Amino acid sequence: MDRDSIIAIFVAVIGSNALWGFIQFLLQRKDNKSDCSKKIIEMIQKLDEKIDKLDGELSERSAISCRVRILKFMDEIIEGWEHSYDSYVQVMQDITNYLNYCREHPDFKNHQTEASIEYIKNDYQEHLEKNNFKVSN
Repeated sequence: MDRDSIIAIFVAVIGSNALWGFIQFLLQRKDNKSDCSKKIIEMIQKLDEKIDKLDGELSERSAISCRVRILKFMDEIIEGWEHSYDSYVQVMQDITNYLNYCREHPDFKNHQTEASIEYIKNDYQEHLEKNNFKVSN
């Protein structure tokens, strides 16, 4: 064998080993990408679940805040406080938001405000008819 043939065989052997190593690297890289993709998808799904849970908790807290404002407003009416038209509009919005939440979440404890809501609505209607809301200075 001449020198060129030996070099050609040597390069072919090294080349095939390098090529095989490169193919293994690509396959392993693809598997790693697949594993990484699966992990990323799992993490996104977990984050999505956490966001949904937090959104539900935030909505419930908002409904509870509306309920607190409704009950406080009712107490103020009973105590004889005068309220402006804007205050009534705000509490009526709280009532709407609260009732919407209760309708969408039937398991939510709702019976605490029914009488208060009716009382506030009747008081609001009476003030509308008499046009005697508190005037803000």
